Amino acid sequence: MEIAQQPQQGTFRFAEFEFNAAKDELCLWQTGQIEKLEPQVSQLLAMLINNAQQVISKEHIQTALWPNTIVEQNSLYQLLTKLRKLLNDSSRNPKFIKTVPKKGYCFIAEVELIKDQPSVVKTIERTRKIHPLVAVLPILIVCFSVWAFFNSQEPTFEEPHYQLHDVSYELGLEFDVNVHREHNLMAYIKDIKTLTITDKQGTLLFNRTFAHRVGFPAWQHQGKLLAYWQFIEDRCELSVISPQGATSHKAKGIACESAKPPVWKSNDELILSVLQQGTLVPYLYRIGTEELIPMPLERPAQAEYKGAISAWDNRVYFLFNYIDHTSKLISLDGKTALSWPFPVWLVAYNPNNGAIISNDESQRHNLIATHRDGQSYPVYNTAQGLFTSVSIDKHGDIYTAIESWQVNIRDKDNLPIFSTSSIDYLPVSNSLGETAFMSRRSGVCEVYLHADNKVTRLSNHKGYEYVKFLEWRPDLSMLLSNRDMDLALYDRKSQILQFTTELNSTIKNTGWYDMQTVYAFDGKQVQLYDLQGRMLKSIDLNAQFAYYDNHNQRWLILQEHQLYSKAELSLDGEKLAKLSNEQTNLLHNIRIKNNALYWQSSWSKQDKIWRLDLANPNDISLVKQGNLIWHFDIDPYEQLTIARMEAIEGDIKRLSPEPTQKQ
Repeated sequence: MEIAQQPQQGTFRFAEFEFNAAKDELCLWQTGQIEKLEPQVSQLLAMLINNAQQVISKEHIQTALWPNTIVEQNSLYQLLTKLRKLLNDSSRNPKFIKTVPKKGYCFIAEVELIKDQPSVVKTIERTRKIHPLVAVLPILIVCFSVWAFFNSQEPTFEEPHYQLHDVSYELGLEFDVNVHREHNLMAYIKDIKTLTITDKQGTLLFNRTFAHRVGFPAWQHQGKLLAYWQFIEDRCELSVISPQGATSHKAKGIACESAKPPVWKSNDELILSVLQQGTLVPYLYRIGTEELIPMPLERPAQAEYKGAISAWDNRVYFLFNYIDHTSKLISLDGKTALSWPFPVWLVAYNPNNGAIISNDESQRHNLIATHRDGQSYPVYNTAQGLFTSVSIDKHGDIYTAIESWQVNIRDKDNLPIFSTSSIDYLPVSNSLGETAFMSRRSGVCEVYLHADNKVTRLSNHKGYEYVKFLEWRPDLSMLLSNRDMDLALYDRKSQILQFTTELNSTIKNTGWYDMQTVYAFDGKQVQLYDLQGRMLKSIDLNAQFAYYDNHNQRWLILQEHQLYSKAELSLDGEKLAKLSNEQTNLLHNIRIKNNALYWQSSWSKQDKIWRLDLANPNDISLVKQGNLIWHFDIDPYEQLTIARMEAIEGDIKRLSPEPTQKQ
């Protein structure tokens, strides 16, 4: 078996395709049709092409694509299936990718390397009669060129190439990076509870470890003060310090479930975006007077506020994601400053050239730059790890945290059971010992069924919709999930229906009312639907959650920390238990198993899993607590497993621009 070669640079041509690994693009060169590849699919194709006519072992490919990670057995198979589909290839009669039994895979097509060079027009001589229009074509071209010259604006920037440099590379997790625009100062979080201040070369200036989680340091634009959050119980506390760690200001705690990075509006004012009762709310905070003023930000219809950014002329803009998966930056007066045709969650302003650096369609693997006139270009893609934070100084140097993690499934004693390279994993087991689960790679949520020692993929999706809930039908013959504001139904083979709910807000929970009826709840309304997607009933209900207990045929309702049992939503209910702030803060992941209610909460940004015995509602116990517990599951024997996001490594990198000369 041959050893994999070092990758060559350029564009590769094979059969009817051209492949640009640097841009993750596959092109039908005869038609010009371009397909944007997922980063790992692109990396796999690049590896196969660079070793064409050679067999590469499965183990070598897995090590390259998922370094230091234990992956599911079908992870590589799924990537190969995607790639073969894009190439219109067959595993039985391959034109490109051949499976060599018990050895690996081989790219069998002839490959031509086309060196990258300035685009030129190739002239092909043809022996045919000249059409009369051809005679006047040069005149038309000259006229059009003159018109274009006087009616176009020359770009005021050059598309830079970026070189990646290490800034920090210690063991552990370093993230939430922020650099000062003007001064040689940088701050980031180390291993969740340590605030670290360095210069931009990584030399330590100050660090402090706290009892609770800290996050999102942010430097003033002109002064040298640093703001950051502490997450204490159900409060977010803002502190402001000097580069040497001296406290300049400490604000009163704000009731919150979480928060976004603070944004300096001036040396005395910040925009604070705080998650309260499931909604992100922007405030103006004035340090001198300690005023916290709600921002009069008009929320567009069917849009979710994601956070603020200080950009052009030091003005503050607000990021929204829309139900059609587009994104916009808007000003306080409602004017759109910039828009994207995909969900954007990571944004930073480049003061050097006025561009906004953001994620692209891949969500976490690539960074792009977009100017106010809509011009955009790729900045950098990472083959390993994910971009999680970005900050830029006046020189245009981009500082970013690149994290590598996996989701580990552990038992209640924290012993590992299973690992997945997915960046999210939602398991729901049934009484037969089968597990339905959602797995998310490259931003796409797919639903699977693990039964009889095999995994069946139930969905085949390409959109950005997020699957947050997964529920078995009482007879275990079907599954229900959400996809953002839609509900989706699955049998044991595939997805059979998807329909849009008529709710006005984000779904808080879903479930089965009976064999033929499902429901969805958004905090204000419970809506019931039949299995054809027709709404049967809508009931107004203001509550933290509404969950139907099929075994006891009753609704469980949580209102103002009081848990009620109701036979019908319109009737008065029986009080079951009074829950504490700690037990209800950021409540989610509701389960009923063996007549016990399980749920998850967050306290001081630490995840907690609770159990309430429905036969004895005063018996409430804390089952598990820890950091970065995304989901949990209960098996038929009522044994707890948890899906925890565990960072293998997180480092701070610098992307330095190297402008290219225009041709």
